[in-house]
Amino acid sequence: MLDNDISTASALNHLSVPEAAFATGADAHALDRRRFLQLVGMGLGAGLVAGPGSSLLDTAFGNGDTSRAAGPIGAGDGILIVLGMFGGNDGLNTVVPISDGEYYAQHGSLAIPAGQTLPINRSTGLHPELTVLKEFWDNDQLAIVEGIGYPDPDLSHFNSMAKWMAGQTSGIPTSGWLGRWLDGYLSGSKDLFAAAEVGHSLPLHMLGESSRATAIPASRPSFGARSEERYQRQYQTVRNLSASSTDFWNRQIGQAFVDQLEVASEIAPAIPEELPSVDLVARLEVQARLINANLGFRVLSAGWGDFDSHAGQPDQHPLRMQELNAAIRRFYEVLDPAWATRVTFMTFSEFGRTSQANDGAGTDHGTTAPHFVFGSNVQGGLYGERPTLAGLGRWGRMAHHVDFRDYYGSVIDGWLGGGSSEVLNRSIEDLGLFASAPGGTAPNGPTRPPGVSLVAGSNGYRPAVRLRAES
Repeated sequence: MLDNDISTASALNHLSVPEAAFATGADAHALDRRRFLQLVGMGLGAGLVAGPGSSLLDTAFGNGDTSRAAGPIGAGDGILIVLGMFGGNDGLNTVVPISDGEYYAQHGSLAIPAGQTLPINRSTGLHPELTVLKEFWDNDQLAIVEGIGYPDPDLSHFNSMAKWMAGQTSGIPTSGWLGRWLDGYLSGSKDLFAAAEVGHSLPLHMLGESSRATAIPASRPSFGARSEERYQRQYQTVRNLSASSTDFWNRQIGQAFVDQLEVASEIAPAIPEELPSVDLVARLEVQARLINANLGFRVLSAGWGDFDSHAGQPDQHPLRMQELNAAIRRFYEVLDPAWATRVTFMTFSEFGRTSQANDGAGTDHGTTAPHFVFGSNVQGGLYGERPTLAGLGRWGRMAHHVDFRDYYGSVIDGWLGGGSSEVLNRSIEDLGLFASAPGGTAPNGPTRPPGVSLVAGSNGYRPAVRLRAES
């Protein structure tokens, strides 16, 4: 049993396939599939853990087809960027209820004064650091979905994170929601370049039943990407090991390195030697460069934190918001504008925070929070319903109004081409988050990225399913 007070970092570790986590002293004779992946990951300099076309998943475990289909994405294909805000983001200080006296009474000194927010209507303001998202709002390209959660919420980082990553609220998950979408998207074909986590491990939401995303670091790969003759000889030796060895493990491990050579050689030209020092900013720059390279990626994911602000929230949370804002801005600075109508962002976090501040200048684990969907083709506006704070005591938790699976399903059906009922094993209520299909003319304004002469549009409400009325 895991402790209900497990930390964010420990929860993420349990819900990810690590880059190199074959424990010292592990029994080599009890080498199962997971440990094999971990062992081989020790040698993969670019951070590749597993990919649907690699020998790690196929040759070593019964399928000898190691082909893959890297190449341009289809003309009507959307690209989804998923941002995980791990630890539980304070939604009340992200989308601020500036007209609600209960917020100021309960959040106390943590509350953001109305005059310091970036107002989007009479009752709501964005965190003052989120200037890029305010630009999206002004251009009608930011959807704010309020009150997202799930029935019978769990306040454990591990349990709640597992539910959000899996896209299911019960049972022991064996796959994640984006991984299952990838299963259907690939339909048994092999492609290392369909989906990727930019980081050093592969989280549950990127693992399917038959397919896996690729883990790519926020840095330029070295192993497999050097052109000098001595390195080329090394790479050829690795290829020879896979091709000629009669030993099973030599062949499988050798082929895993060959797969890594292939990934490194494809992505290295797109990644500069120097990247921003802030981790999330570097990760999103890598994502933008992978999109510009048009290798075929449909889903790119990255997570950061810690948002677990039990204490010291006045220092911690603004820094997280600064990182988010800087990362989005850098992404659009690097992204070729030709891709603007092909890209949509979405955020998630395992839970929100309590409305009542605690005695340590922080907040505790909550049950619901708002999330963002933004991009040129998003139908901007307020969706869902803001939970009431009336009557909430010290340990009171806000009620949710939008099931997180409806949130996921609306993105799957509206942006990734459909299949939500198969991915989520339920019918979903479509929130109507998109104004046009991927690649179509952006209906709400220009397609230039924020900060590049973006022309402000109307911030009026657009009719859509579950749109919350202004108050």
